[in-house]
Amino acid sequence: MIGVPGLRWADLSPTGSPVLWRMAHEGSMASLSVRTVGAWTCPIDGWLTLSAGTRAAYPRIPCGQNPGDPVRRGDIWYAPMAANARQINLKSYFRAAAGSLGDAVHRAGAGIAAIGPGGALAAADSTGGLDAYAPAPETFHDWDRYRVTIVDLEDVVRPYLGAGVSPHRPARVGVAQRAAAVRQADAEIGRVLAAVPPGGNVVVAGLSDESDAPHLRAVIARGPAFAPGHYLRSASTRRDGLTILPDLTATVLTAAGLSVPAQVVGDPWSHGGAYGEVSGAAEAMRGYDRAAQVVRGTVSGFFVAFVVCQLLVYALAAVGLRGSGGDRRRRVLTFARTLALAGAAVPASTYLVNLVPWWRASRPEPLLFAGVLAGAAALTAIALGGPWRREVMTPGTIVAGITALVAGVDLLRGSPLQMNSLMGYSPLVGGRYYGLGNIAFATFATGTLFFAAGIAHLLLRRDRRGWAAVAVIALGAAADVLSGSPGLGAKFGGTVALVPGTAVTALIVAGKRVTPLRVLGFALLGVATIATICWLDYLRPAGQRTHLGRFAGQVMSGDALPVIARKLHAMLHTVGNIPLTLLTAAGVLFLFVVLLRTNGRGGGGPLTAAYERAPALRAGLTGTLVTSMSGFAIEDSGIAVPAIALTLAVPLAFAASARALADRPADGPGTGARDKTDDAIQLL
Repeated sequence: MIGVPGLRWADLSPTGSPVLWRMAHEGSMASLSVRTVGAWTCPIDGWLTLSAGTRAAYPRIPCGQNPGDPVRRGDIWYAPMAANARQINLKSYFRAAAGSLGDAVHRAGAGIAAIGPGGALAAADSTGGLDAYAPAPETFHDWDRYRVTIVDLEDVVRPYLGAGVSPHRPARVGVAQRAAAVRQADAEIGRVLAAVPPGGNVVVAGLSDESDAPHLRAVIARGPAFAPGHYLRSASTRRDGLTILPDLTATVLTAAGLSVPAQVVGDPWSHGGAYGEVSGAAEAMRGYDRAAQVVRGTVSGFFVAFVVCQLLVYALAAVGLRGSGGDRRRRVLTFARTLALAGAAVPASTYLVNLVPWWRASRPEPLLFAGVLAGAAALTAIALGGPWRREVMTPGTIVAGITALVAGVDLLRGSPLQMNSLMGYSPLVGGRYYGLGNIAFATFATGTLFFAAGIAHLLLRRDRRGWAAVAVIALGAAADVLSGSPGLGAKFGGTVALVPGTAVTALIVAGKRVTPLRVLGFALLGVATIATICWLDYLRPAGQRTHLGRFAGQVMSGDALPVIARKLHAMLHTVGNIPLTLLTAAGVLFLFVVLLRTNGRGGGGPLTAAYERAPALRAGLTGTLVTSMSGFAIEDSGIAVPAIALTLAVPLAFAASARALADRPADGPGTGARDKTDDAIQLL
């Protein structure tokens, strides 16, 4: 195992790194997400994570500090930082057991050696001991004696974090200097490959960041355990060509023919699809990292702009709603309704834009934002492009249905659209690599419940109340299956939260009372649902389990409390996210202060007018609020769930209200013109 902290695919080329380029032809490749505990991963954090098989860090020392050479005592070498690092990480949120790699080797009666201080830290067992050590590859000669050898090559990272460089502000390194460092590391790797006995497995991994700008790192593997010409794949990510740092531990042990300890959360690599030409595969890896960098650099600005636009729509809507009637008010409401539907279409558009390889452009940021705006405009045009535009609920039902459909189909296809999406997840953050993300869950659940309410509205107009309730339950159950299935959404909290929201929507549609006791009962049903899913996942072989099955195992072993505490801490911490908190507060105030107000002349408020025309709207909105607040309490993303849910729910509610008011006589309440639903029924 050769660790080259800082190595990424942009460094590799036939001329700049000929050894690694040739190794890629002979072996397998992937990108490596090296996220550990902090926003960026120091080399020492990478070595400790390799040692533990789960996220680890050493926060008490400068990022570039050398772990120090081991000290020999008899036949054993002891890494100086290993014992202290183990104690620190056992008390951390991740309970990382540094030394798991070395323990697994020694438990099998085999030997483990290290070259370089970082390699020694990774190879040390729980006592800090390892079997052999050399400060550099040229001084090590027993390559065929030890089952596992860990090599530390820090040529790439040294200019950034070397001696004399501030640990908190890495040095700026020019292109030529970095290229020279890569050539030096490549030459060192060549000498190691020449010394390794034939038939050995070799892994080269860029297992840390070199600065405070995180990147995906390069991984190349060669040997009998790896299929030449294929992307590496991991059960941790379920994606060809993407692995995570804890996978290295499981892979090293598996390739060495050793058992993987239970505390290792990573999974051994398997071979994915064939990549053909190395140049094309390497460019795909670079593009993947480029997309992650663009999203990382623009996501904050996107959400700020999104929040501001939502607030402006709310303000414009409030002005239109305060008007006294006439054509001017109607025009303002129509314009605000169009903008509201466009805003509600943005979440689906942020996923659909990934159907186009915008990251290949010379200036990808403008193309990304242009694609999002174009997608939102297209969805709005569909919603308002037919005779159904004059109806109260149907335009919003179309937007909600497309949103739910996009998220659902994406889950069935392995979630390619959520990865590196502005409202999805990022491999640089490392919170999730497959399934249903927290923000995507909020849009998926809200879209499903509003779409179900829209279908119920059409059935209620035909006096099919029973079928309307059945339709809501069927759509909600289908969404919950997609959300909770380990092979699809693998969503714990969302699966719990969607059950009471669906039940409340169905109860209102069916004309039944919604009581706190009933809501609590359905919430417990949601808990029972996810508990059953977790248990069934736990019964599968250990290598096939998702985090749901692992959590079930942690509950049974008594180790679940740290996980719950970490999730609770993350949830509470999200309340300090000013844009999301402001968006939640603005949506709630607009909903309850503006849309539900009375007009002072005996008439109901704007939302009441919509309820008169489409009673099912109340069901969809109430169910969404129940699900979003349940998600806030359960999900580690906390405030993000109601914030994103309201960005879809409130505009859809306003769009229905604006249309209902446009048809209401100016001098008081009324039922307005009858909906013309025949066209919409045939469309849907």
